[in-house]
Amino acid sequence: MSSPTINIIGALKAQQDQLKRLLDQKMWISATPKATLDEMEDQIRGAKSLIADLEEIIKQQRRRE
Repeated sequence: MSSPTINIIGALKAQQDQLKRLLDQKMWISATPKATLDEMEDQIRGAKSLIADLEEIIKQQRRRE
């Protein structure tokens, strides 16, 4: 059975782009409705979760080497 292939580079680039967009938006955050801020927080939590998953995959791979 082969292990699933994960495109870590692609995932990180996508998250980097998303985080850059969030940083670009900081100028208007003070005028943003609460619902939009909640959505932004959800995106940040998702990015953190993905990064944690990728870190764990890397640790597991290093243990196998």
